[in-house]
Amino acid sequence: MIDKKYIYLSVIFLFLIIIKFTNPTIVQKISFINYDFYQKVFNRGQVQDVTIVDIDEKSIAKVGQFPWRRDIYSIILKNLNQHNPKAIAFDIVFSEEDKQNPKDLLLQLQKESNELIDIEVADTNKIFVDSIKKSKTILPILGEPNDNFVKNDSEPKVRIVTKGENPKNFIYKFKNKIISLEEISNAASGIGSISLIPNIDGIIRNVPVLYNIDNRIWPSLALETVRVATDQKNLLVKSNKNGIELIKTRKNSIPSDQNALINIKFNKFSKENYVSAIDVINNDFDQKRIKNKIILIGSSAQALFDIVKISNGKTVPGVEIHAHIIDNILKNESIIKNIYTQLAENIIFLILVIFLIFIPIKIKPKFSILFFVGSIFVINLASVIIYQFNFYLDFLFSSIAGTLAFMTSLYFRYLEENSIAIENEKKQSILKKEREIAGEVQKKLFPNNKKIEKYIFAQNTPAKDVSGDYYDYYQVNDNEIYFILGDVTGKGIKAGILMANAAAVFRSLTKMNSSVAKTALYINNQVKDSSYQAMFITAILGRINLEKKEMEFINMGHEPMMVLDQQFNFEYIKSTLPPMGLMPVKDESFFKTTVMDISNKTILIYTDGVTEGYIDEGKELEVTGLENEIKKLNSTSPEKIISHTSKILTEKGYTLRDDITALGIKI
Repeated sequence: MIDKKYIYLSVIFLFLIIIKFTNPTIVQKISFINYDFYQKVFNRGQVQDVTIVDIDEKSIAKVGQFPWRRDIYSIILKNLNQHNPKAIAFDIVFSEEDKQNPKDLLLQLQKESNELIDIEVADTNKIFVDSIKKSKTILPILGEPNDNFVKNDSEPKVRIVTKGENPKNFIYKFKNKIISLEEISNAASGIGSISLIPNIDGIIRNVPVLYNIDNRIWPSLALETVRVATDQKNLLVKSNKNGIELIKTRKNSIPSDQNALINIKFNKFSKENYVSAIDVINNDFDQKRIKNKIILIGSSAQALFDIVKISNGKTVPGVEIHAHIIDNILKNESIIKNIYTQLAENIIFLILVIFLIFIPIKIKPKFSILFFVGSIFVINLASVIIYQFNFYLDFLFSSIAGTLAFMTSLYFRYLEENSIAIENEKKQSILKKEREIAGEVQKKLFPNNKKIEKYIFAQNTPAKDVSGDYYDYYQVNDNEIYFILGDVTGKGIKAGILMANAAAVFRSLTKMNSSVAKTALYINNQVKDSSYQAMFITAILGRINLEKKEMEFINMGHEPMMVLDQQFNFEYIKSTLPPMGLMPVKDESFFKTTVMDISNKTILIYTDGVTEGYIDEGKELEVTGLENEIKKLNSTSPEKIISHTSKILTEKGYTLRDDITALGIKI
């Protein structure tokens, strides 16, 4: 016979594996915590060769309301080009006509007055286009998810050579684009995407360097700027069946993941990396900040809403993200986290958890503790060392999972080594007292409302002194009745307390006529907060509308609910949600309810003690047996069905394996 502890430990192991490889939100957030810590502590470099011309509050105050006339940008380009920058990239999309263009204003005036006005005025749009043509200028494109099409035939300036699988299958896709006017775009030396894709917590940690926009492959603004700055024409993209394998120019190799995401290494960014736009307009700036630098033109002004949060905890202008990526590409020091680092993480996770879950069973506790501390220390030290070479291996969740596995295993060893103490008279006395207390608690929990019992009948037969099952019902008005039936894991005082907490929340919320979903939310979180040793409750919770003869309900990890019509046809509705108390839930929308018509139907809800109870030597009742007994009884009355079922499970005197609890509904 297999030792129960091995079964429990195997369940823990499988649970950890499922959590790891399904990568739920909680695991992602744990990974983010570790990644952000590394970014704050270990990134000590300085961003070089990149300067931001900042359309800051001071510049807007001096020049005037944003957006500015296009000739102002021409002045900026002219004054910058005097000092030989390597390239100039805009983080501004010029997708609309210049509303302050004197030429356009004159034409509008002529149209409105119906008179020819013979005045020579400047065309700011043409001036801007001419300025772009005279410099290495890169303009942005923005991915747009909707289908609204704006005619613009501008194409990528870079020649992209692909090898292997089609990269479009793996990179971020946008149906449409927001891009500068075609005349402006055609004048540029390069066009790159400025679409940022935050993580689920809204923080920027990684950014694509390739995009599928309007069914074309576009480089990111940073990658395109590096290409133009280094006088390169082509971009090689190599892909295999797993995704993007290589992104390379003649001079730079970009280490991305399989989806062309680059993990940004956020180095220090000082005031020396910024020049105010008004200072450039006035030609009053230190030329050292411009000469042989890559220039980005963007805004830090709060009013323009281009402010983002990055993984080192800082809040920065969106244009600074592109500066960091450019710096990473030029230095070849972005954080490498790809399919191979993920594979290494998974292998270490499996080895660590397997060893830590079984080591405490095989060796003495003091040595197993030393092994545990040493292994956790070694893998995290290795991660820190590897990070210095810009490879990121996340072992935080592995450490947490390993700790859980180790403590669980150590706990089982402790229980095993103290079995004699558990069995002694004192322990038995304590357990007896617990059962007495829990029994008294349960008596208070079960309802006693004769008025409601014409619609609902419930019965509980405990296997021992204390039942681990629970039911309740409450009529909030003449038309609505709430009900719940649950099976609490574990026995004794802890289960009793947990049950009491659930019952208290149920009664409180039903008295306020709260929704079924909201009631489930509060009970779940109360059970989660007050449970011991990962105890939980499987339950079916619902509300009956007597007038409409409808029932709204949720099955949370419980036995399937039996639906019986007058012709003795049976239907079973299975669980759609996990048991209550397994995990915290923030939003009641998680608990999706089902509404069904129950007119001329009998609803039977029961615990597994019913179907697993003995009706003969070694023979369980099972679902088919229950159906047969109902047919033989020839009644759809909940009271008759439940009373009959309880009788056949107890009349022969077999020891009950589990509590027998059932609740029936008929309108």
